[in-house]
Amino acid sequence: MQLIQMRRQNSYYALAVLVLFLLIALVGWYTFSLGWWGGGGAPTAATTGETTRADVSSDFVALALTRAREGDAAGALEALDVAIAANPNGAADAYYYRALIKAEQGEIEAGIDDLTKAIEINPHMAEAYAARGSLYLTIDRPTKAIKDFSKAIELDPEHAANYVNRGQAYLSLDMTDLAQQDLDKAIELDPNFLAAYFNRGVLYMQLGDPERAIEDFTRCIDMDPNVPAPYFNRAVAYIELNEKEKAATDLGLFLQIATDETSRHQAEALLNTLKSPEIMIETTPPHD
Repeated sequence: MQLIQMRRQNSYYALAVLVLFLLIALVGWYTFSLGWWGGGGAPTAATTGETTRADVSSDFVALALTRAREGDAAGALEALDVAIAANPNGAADAYYYRALIKAEQGEIEAGIDDLTKAIEINPHMAEAYAARGSLYLTIDRPTKAIKDFSKAIELDPEHAANYVNRGQAYLSLDMTDLAQQDLDKAIELDPNFLAAYFNRGVLYMQLGDPERAIEDFTRCIDMDPNVPAPYFNRAVAYIELNEKEKAATDLGLFLQIATDETSRHQAEALLNTLKSPEIMIETTPPHD
């Protein structure tokens, strides 16, 4: 199942990378044996201690992740509720995963509340800070997002996605110098990180430097020619340079692969302003 979809086209890549990070965490979580509940009979007094409650909670977290992979969000939430009830003082992982599912269902504030509980239980949980920062971004609270991404970076300074996300938050506040530092750092950590190049291209556009923006959007396209947003943004950069034919070509390619109707309408409207008899629009999809 998808976990979290982020808010705007220009922030798509950075937050998509976090979604991928969370999905990897979901899939990679090891599967516990569920045999404890299949043997019949109630647990004895000797097996009702703290350790057993923790084991029961872990078993239900594993069950929840299995259900989530199968697309059963309701079943996953039920299992996570049991995991939390079984061991409320050790349920950081259960709160974390429940937050992701709630956020995917549009319950952003509830997701933030669960992540806060996870952090209270385990204040060293970098992924919980990063996820909460991303949710703060979706509700336009970049200052809180920056605080959370900074904590995630403190706990896990080698994770490039956190720099991209904090850079995006800085950019939303027009703190361009800090945004560029973070995006450059992300590229230093991972030279093949598409999200970092995309967001840095957005930054260069905001700084009035379309040439450098084109370089970064082109790098994105070279890395994955089937992702639509870099074509649209590169087209806008070409328009800034009055290179209308190149802009029209990129918009044509964008329309070949984009599925979001709002973005398609924007591209079509922009393309109509560029149309002239001498402009030939490329209609071959970028993957051909």
